[in-house]
This record gives sequence, structure tokens and C-alpha cells, in this order.
Amino acid sequence: MTGVVLTLAFAFSTAQTQSPTRVVLSPDSSVRSSDVMVSMWKHPHVTVVEVPDTFVFCYLPRNEVTLDSIARREKLRCVINGSFFEGARGNASHAGWLSLYGLKITPMMDDRQLTHVVRNNGTQRTIEFLPARSFATSTNPRLVEFQTGPLVIENGRVREDLIRSSINGSSRHTRSLLATLDHRRCFFITVTDRVTLTDLADTLLRLSIFQRGRLDVVDLDGGSSVALFVRDVPGVNFNTNDRLPILIGFH
Repeated sequence: MTGVVLTLAFAFSTAQTQSPTRVVLSPDSSVRSSDVMVSMWKHPHVTVVEVPDTFVFCYLPRNEVTLDSIARREKLRCVINGSFFEGARGNASHAGWLSLYGLKITPMMDDRQLTHVVRNNGTQRTIEFLPARSFATSTNPRLVEFQTGPLVIENGRVREDLIRSSINGSSRHTRSLLATLDHRRCFFITVTDRVTLTDLADTLLRLSIFQRGRLDVVDLDGGSSVALFVRDVPGVNFNTNDRLPILIGFH
């Protein structure tokens, strides 16, 4: 097995914006463990994990180990499946652009699903979702960049155009997503009910946890690849015995 494990960083923001027209949905349950808050809603079955100030990206294209095993080996408190990949689980490659601290791993892909590139700047402690079609690749050693999509919410607005043109946005699937508030606070999201991205976007905009700040959400993957491991809240764990080539998590 070959792999790369990287540590990224995020800061926090207190900007406040709130839509007056939506009914806010408080979580059906929530658990705080140290600096990690895990919030759960039943309908649809949504789990949101707020990421603390460190974040790891695991690229394991020849992975033969379960998500649960990787989490325990790397001492990760939480792991979610990462972005799209090509090939079988034990012999895979990242689908679209992947650059790790200036090292190009896989090239850009012109694909209606992979609409955006997630860019993390560890020095500036920011995370952005940038349009793939106008994206300028970089060899900046401070950056981690990976292509995924579609973008689901941009600045608190549903990107219905990108959802409609994507491969699976209008069909019903389980989902995993990455969200940010003000390009700084970061959240992992899993939805284990089958939903369209349009319906899910409407739900996410009403969640109480996302009422303060600029909300942006991008799709990571869906279907059989959706997986979540939370060490201290095992009741939300999902598909942890799968072997996945791309994972993100935190210590």
C-alpha cells in the first residue's frame, strides 16, 4: 500500500448572516467531544461534523485496508470518504486534478460532475471552492487542491444549474459533502437517506448550524462510497469496513 497523509489547517470566523424566510431546523441530537461537535437530523438522515483546526488528506490509491483500520492506525478521531476516484478500490486513481503541496498527482478533467476544485491554503488558513473551467493550476508548496463536484451551494444560494447538469444531482443517492462558513470553518456532511442534491441543498440551508456566515457546499461522492467514522460517537458510523482510496479526517 502506498499513500500520502497531509495535515491542513483552518481558522474560525464570527461573521453573522441569517435568512429570515427559512424555517430553521435544530438538530434532533448533538454530541460534543472535546473540540468536536457532531450534530444529527433524522429526516433526511444528515450528520454534520465540525472540523477543528487541523485536517488530514489521505490519498491511498492501492489501499487494501478498511476505513476503520486507517482511522485507528493514524489515530484519527473522524474520517469521511473523500472525492471521486477512477478504477477499483484496490487499484484506483483520483478523478480530476489533485495536487499535494505543489506535487501534481493527477491532471485536470473536463467533466460535468467535477465542477470545482477545493483549494486549501495552510499558510493563510483558508479553504475555497474554485470553478474548474477557469482554474489556474499551481505548484505552490503551500496548497492542497483536489477536483470534485458539483458545487451545491454558493454563498448561501443553491446552484441548481450545476446540479441539473451533473451526472447524479437529480437522482436519489446517499451523499457525502464538504461545507465551509466564510471559507474558514469546515464541516463534513453525510446523508444516508437517498436524496437529490436540490432537495438536500434546501435542507442544508435550513440547518441551525449553518445560519451564521457565508455557506458554501460541494459534493464529494455518493452511493456505495459514502462512509463516516467518528471515534467518540460510534452511533453515527457508516460503511466503515469499506476500502476507499481517498479519505479526509482529523486527529
